[in-house]
Amino acid sequence: MKRPKVPGVKCYVSNGIAYAYDRKTGTRLTPPHALYSREWFEALDAARAKAKPVEEKGGTWGAAVAAYRSSPRFLDLAPRTREDYQAVLDWTKPLHAMPLTQWTRGFVAGLRDKAKLKKGRRFANYVLSVVSVVFAVALERELADTNPVREVKKIRKPKGEPRANRPWAPEEWDVVRAACPPHILAPVLLGGILGYRQGEILSAPRSSFNRKTGQLSRISAKSGKKVVVQAPEAIVEALDALPKHTATTLFVNTRGLPWTEDGFRSSFFKIIRKLEEAGKVADGLTFHGLRHTAATRMRQLGFDTRTIADMLGQETEGMAGHYSREADLEPKLRGVVKKLDQHARRKAQEA
Repeated sequence: MKRPKVPGVKCYVSNGIAYAYDRKTGTRLTPPHALYSREWFEALDAARAKAKPVEEKGGTWGAAVAAYRSSPRFLDLAPRTREDYQAVLDWTKPLHAMPLTQWTRGFVAGLRDKAKLKKGRRFANYVLSVVSVVFAVALERELADTNPVREVKKIRKPKGEPRANRPWAPEEWDVVRAACPPHILAPVLLGGILGYRQGEILSAPRSSFNRKTGQLSRISAKSGKKVVVQAPEAIVEALDALPKHTATTLFVNTRGLPWTEDGFRSSFFKIIRKLEEAGKVADGLTFHGLRHTAATRMRQLGFDTRTIADMLGQETEGMAGHYSREADLEPKLRGVVKKLDQHARRKAQEA
């Protein structure tokens, strides 16, 4: 059946799941409602009925934000990145009536410092990035004459501050693996060996692992790039050890139901906190740190940064380039997995 075109709605697929973004209200329409079903249209109508139309006054920050949110520079972002940008735009809503002429370098520096005080250094620097791109669009649309962010510097990380989402030390990796039950271990291995993001793991459909070919496939949550690799031996063993279930997702909790983000985080950090209290791991272990762990390990094994980026799905390409590179990447990434397996076997023999 041919999909209908709904004015103001942009549809896309992330991790094998169909989503829709309503440009008019800024609402992301998510499952359980099937795309274009009666329930889906009811959810869309409810979101639009609840939203109050706002006419932003010309020459204001609100007008610049509206122009940016309707531009390809926002709409063509990967879903996860778009959500991150929207969080910053939402934070600046109290400033919508402020004329762009009052957005001076000094004001932006003060906004940066306020963001740091309220939400931390990383968010403050993200505010600078998002405000800068909004002004870039405003300049193109002749809504502003200058970009006041250009000469405002990001806040540097203080010396001695622990690195956010740091790579796990080898001994921490071994300790956590030993402490994880099968339904936690498999996601941990995907994160620490292949660099999967937590969201990519929890939303992975059963079909993302082909048991006949032994291949794992995923769509990068941020770049939208498809990555297909031969599953490393340790991951195959972990997937085989998972409890049987009938859920649509590859990974489930102890009740055989798809993980929720909060549910998985709670179970994962319960293990981490116990290990911290026992002095077996240092502070600062996060699941996203596993992605850094995977990249670090591959770099230490001699892989170049381009190969690592390909494995992590960090490259955005057009469709023609995407298909041609996918054919070229499979043998290269197969070599990555082979070397990872050799490294794991050597460590096991040394233990």
